[in-house]
Amino acid sequence: MNLKKLVFTIVTACVLAAFQPTANADLVGFLKKSFGPPPIQLDAAPTPAKSVTVDSFKQLKTCKKVVITAFNVQFITKKDGGSHAGSAGEGAAYVNSHIKLLGLDTATFQAITDQTYTNFTKGLQSLGLDVMPYTEYAALPDYADMKSHFKTSPMEVSGGMFSGEPSELFSPSGMPVVLFGDEMALSKGNSMTAYIGMSAPFTKEAVIAKATGVAAVHVYLVVDFCQMEANGGTFSFSAKMTTKPQISISKVSRCSFFFDDSMYNGGREFVKMKNNAFGADEYVSDFVDVTTTGQKTGDAVVNVIGVLGGTGNTYKNTYYEATANPGLYQAACVKYLTTVQDLMLGGIKAKMAK
Repeated sequence: MNLKKLVFTIVTACVLAAFQPTANADLVGFLKKSFGPPPIQLDAAPTPAKSVTVDSFKQLKTCKKVVITAFNVQFITKKDGGSHAGSAGEGAAYVNSHIKLLGLDTATFQAITDQTYTNFTKGLQSLGLDVMPYTEYAALPDYADMKSHFKTSPMEVSGGMFSGEPSELFSPSGMPVVLFGDEMALSKGNSMTAYIGMSAPFTKEAVIAKATGVAAVHVYLVVDFCQMEANGGTFSFSAKMTTKPQISISKVSRCSFFFDDSMYNGGREFVKMKNNAFGADEYVSDFVDVTTTGQKTGDAVVNVIGVLGGTGNTYKNTYYEATANPGLYQAACVKYLTTVQDLMLGGIKAKMAK
């Protein structure tokens, strides 16, 4: 870091410190608008108005029967994150953290998915909707046309938004994995075929919904297992990564309804998360830094001081392992997934009441 940058940093800090209270309030308001809504704390009685965005759902006032045609729950079990401090070429510090979740098996993920699906079905019924059994929907003649697009649960996922690390996607027992091309935590290759061909689910289900009058409901939920916070930047003296095992439901989770095949006139409507939703329940029995010593820690830090003025950079990689208690993990996931679903359904209910 050179003298010019250091002076700029000091001057900026002084200017911000000199702000009057009213100016500070304006700054906070500006930052909220710039960076979006805050994370959702699932143990703090969040409201639908602050947690989800909802389309009009006007057609749900007259459509009293629905069928859940896709219910996908994606479990993240490995993540990477990184931060840096200083400028490259002047002596920068880079820190990277890697964590994986251990102690869970397919049976646990399947049980979570099945229970969450049951709870969501009850939630739809609480809105006064008749829920068609999936087996009845699967018996429709047009259903067979879509089968070539279905995936088997669990489906291994490579790539996507979570550092490109592998994960698994589950559907309820007896149901296939059905994709619609808007699953944000999947790689494009996983969901590309959802749009291709007249028998693709995105196209075919809309036609079936219009013909039968039964709205098709799709649910996509992403369960993250830890929070990774990066601190640093060009004008910082240290780069820090904080890694904390914590259940969260990703903001890319969403629920959509197909009412008919008019995609641009209310035929498909969404309810989505406004931000990531975090829960406080503990689920980890052991959390260690396995890079060298096996110490119990969650912070990785590299300082710029010591390399300032040089031309080289310094790097630090830290590897963690979090071992889950299966019972606690399952209970926490079902609890928070159901809370998120209830927020979505609560948002829909509020729209229906208008």
